[in-house]
Amino acid sequence: MDQEYDVIGIGVCAFDILIEVDRYPGADEKMEAARIETQGGGVVGTALVAAARLGGRCAYLGALGDDSFADFSVAEFEADGVDTRLIRRVGNASVLVALIVADRSAGTRMIVWTSDRAPRISPADVSEEVIRQARVVHVDNYYPAPALEGARKARALGVPVTMDLELQDEGAEEFLTLGDYVIVPLEFAQQRYGADDVEVGARALYEELAAHGGRAGVVTDGTRGSFAAHGGGSIRQPAYRVEVVDTTGCGDVYHGAFALGVARGWELDRTMRVAAATAALKCRELGGRRGIPDAGEVEEFLRTAEPIL
Repeated sequence: MDQEYDVIGIGVCAFDILIEVDRYPGADEKMEAARIETQGGGVVGTALVAAARLGGRCAYLGALGDDSFADFSVAEFEADGVDTRLIRRVGNASVLVALIVADRSAGTRMIVWTSDRAPRISPADVSEEVIRQARVVHVDNYYPAPALEGARKARALGVPVTMDLELQDEGAEEFLTLGDYVIVPLEFAQQRYGADDVEVGARALYEELAAHGGRAGVVTDGTRGSFAAHGGGSIRQPAYRVEVVDTTGCGDVYHGAFALGVARGWELDRTMRVAAATAALKCRELGGRRGIPDAGEVEEFLRTAEPIL
């Protein structure tokens, strides 16, 4: 049957409180913020918004509470065209809440978060019927049980699985047996493989994935770009130069664009190029979502984009 969605995401959705400052305050210091605002966030949540703004049909499979933070999160999904029909709403609960302080002089940020009142779906909530509707299933490893169930079912049904693995813990072992396209930051590769750069890390990651049928391992390293190792060789993708306001959500945006590329059947080099451009353009604005471009913006940007070499 025809799939209803390009990408179904299983993982973290968040409510972000964003504070922009000229510099980070010191201990016991009081400071006026340059700007304060709220946005939807989260690893998989932001990835889905990125894929949707690029023209993808996307849905979030997860649980959210019934308070104003959760209502805001659902409304933001809907405003960006992410289908919310697969979300289970839970009474007397909320959503993961993150406080993000962005230093606009340095282009860096700090994140403090809590998930105490954030509900989670169980593996039983991840049905074959839902997974069959996706061209790609995208997961993170913050909530392992439902994400692993989604990956298992997708693999069994022949649906490609893209993974954003940020946590190098004992749960990573099983994730790496189920991912088709696994994207990790350099820190993950350093911890797992002792890799000193993206190329070494990607080759080690792909070697582990290939033993279980994985198609490509990708390691990212911010302004140093990304590197993919796969059965046909390797690809080095530079980051692109933009005026950086805030790097929050860059990785999530890269992963969402990458997942859409897999869903659309693009060649891997095109997928990585679009993912890098989409992530770069996001940096123009505060927060993980406000600066995410649409497909036309990405296409125009790539005509003259300057790589960071």
